[in-house]
Amino acid sequence: MVALGIGVVTVWSMPKMVNASNPGVSAANGGIPVWPWSPLGIAWSPPRFGTVPYNVTIIKDNNLPAGQVTVVTPGETGTTYQVGSVKSVISPPVQATVAEGTATVHVLTVDGHKYEYDKVTTMLTTAYNGTFDMNGPWGAVAAWDGKPLHNGNVAVDPNVIPFGTYLYIDGYGPARAVDSGSAIFGDHIDLFFQESDLKVAEYGIQWHKVYFLTEKPSNYPG
Repeated sequence: MVALGIGVVTVWSMPKMVNASNPGVSAANGGIPVWPWSPLGIAWSPPRFGTVPYNVTIIKDNNLPAGQVTVVTPGETGTTYQVGSVKSVISPPVQATVAEGTATVHVLTVDGHKYEYDKVTTMLTTAYNGTFDMNGPWGAVAAWDGKPLHNGNVAVDPNVIPFGTYLYIDGYGPARAVDSGSAIFGDHIDLFFQESDLKVAEYGIQWHKVYFLTEKPSNYPG
């Protein structure tokens, strides 16, 4: 694309892919103008592309430890197209949303192990194992990730305790929410034991404090 300098105007050769009804619109890129052609094929100035920064909205989340930031919705920069003094937005920016934790983190120490938690509540606990009598055809397989169940795994109502949450349960120890069940809803946790049906049945129904941990404990058995 070259040609003659005519004062401040440069004559350019026409691009190969142009829209017949509008020589300044490329047929190859969805109608985005690629050059401001005059009827004589004179380009008054080269086009320039730019970016539009996106805004970030911060929401306070009491379910996250203070200082922890999590991206809820990623942002995307927009794109502008400018010829001379005329600028237009080809694609607008997409706003980002991030959650900033406000929950106070506490420390529980048991047998020399420290557990950081941001929430504690008392919940009903029961016990089960992987036998057919206790867990039916599902056996000793976690509903969340399909991995074999082991001590430290618990079944929860995922609407109350999200899958993957690390916990410390009085009388049981460090645990992780990986399973669910039709009889497990609300403030009820079913604790997995690799024990006989008799041993599991002896557990009965107990109420225990449940600590919601902010990270995986070092002594979690898995």
